[in-house]
Amino acid sequence: VIENNRNDDSKMRCFYGLTSGDGKVRSNLLDQLKEAGIQEDIVTILSTRNHGEEGEGGTASSATISTEKAMTSAEAVAVAATTCSIAEHHALTTGGDSIVFIDDLNLHKSLWDVTTQYLVQVYGEDAVVTADLQGSGSSEMRGYFSGLIQRSARFNLKKGGGSVTLILLSTLPGDEDQADGNNGEEEPTFDPSDFENMPEKIKARISMLVKAKVPLTPTNLKKIQIPLPSTSDAENAKRLALQHVEDLISMSDGQIWLDDALAKAGRSPPLDPSRSITRVGVGADTVSCRADAPALRSVVGSLRFEFQQAMDVMDTATASAIVGNQKQVQRRDAFLLAMHQESNERRKLSHECIALLAASRGHLDAVLAEGGLAGTDQGKEAIDGLIEFVESNASGVVTEIESTLDLSDDGKSQLEDAIASYFSKGN
Repeated sequence: VIENNRNDDSKMRCFYGLTSGDGKVRSNLLDQLKEAGIQEDIVTILSTRNHGEEGEGGTASSATISTEKAMTSAEAVAVAATTCSIAEHHALTTGGDSIVFIDDLNLHKSLWDVTTQYLVQVYGEDAVVTADLQGSGSSEMRGYFSGLIQRSARFNLKKGGGSVTLILLSTLPGDEDQADGNNGEEEPTFDPSDFENMPEKIKARISMLVKAKVPLTPTNLKKIQIPLPSTSDAENAKRLALQHVEDLISMSDGQIWLDDALAKAGRSPPLDPSRSITRVGVGADTVSCRADAPALRSVVGSLRFEFQQAMDVMDTATASAIVGNQKQVQRRDAFLLAMHQESNERRKLSHECIALLAASRGHLDAVLAEGGLAGTDQGKEAIDGLIEFVESNASGVVTEIESTLDLSDDGKSQLEDAIASYFSKGN
């Protein structure tokens, strides 16, 4: 994005909505942008609140804390809306493309919670949150979040033909607990005894699910319209906390899940392939609307499926089963090595194609056998050397990928030959 922004002919701009009301957080971000040399390339919209320095030397009352939380959350929502408005202005007046980052969508949920609490005080719990407690979807909450999400758009030619792309960052409730090893299930699983007070028809349907070994989770029960049994306060609180995440997922064009446990294990980026999906380009209109470059799709094939298969083997299988599926595990390690990028490391599309093609053809197996796993110096040297060699020996194909975002069959063959030649030399 930054390289495009610095191009005189480019109309792409990056906008960052910094929603935090903590002055230290704002200072840290601005320092990081400055150190990276990109502060002048990003339009940053900041909150004016400074709650991080308030409340020193005394104990604030619960009413004061609640008011401060509401004000901080409300300003965060205003910052996000302002960022989108400025980005829309750029797209509409220049016909350019705007990339918008909203750094913490949890503050939107915080404002929702505060206002809901006030409504409960006035109208009572039954009138305000009964449907939520029973596991029903909240149309009001979806409408609330859609006010932000639906600001992403591709404008028609009459309005300049520009676009606004939103990248909304959020953390899952309970992430801290999961990082400490609590596993943090996303939703409870009910026992058949929880339905004892239900009508006979409901109990009969539950019995059928049990025989079919279908987990009695809220998600599965809602799909077939079986009412949820009364649960503990903790389970209700957990379900409510996760509900907004489910709403966001259902309204978005896709999501990238970054897992703290994977980051601690050394994976970079720490992406969970089973949850990271796109809905762009799925369906009939896949030519004019797609989420990836054609060149990338031509080399990855069924990468996501194969990668997830290997992950499932590692997560659920016994040691003996893992040995029996060593080939799958090896393919997973090869793809991890090909995709590994340290923080702030940039890689061209052509470089991604070269590394992934080498992994899919089994050329990285020898590197792995010698200890060159993802994140090791040996693995990085192997990938860097491969990319440098192929760039020199198939420069025309590399240029083709960068200029067209596509890879012809002939170009793919040339890349394969160059990759094979590199490893045949004992690299």
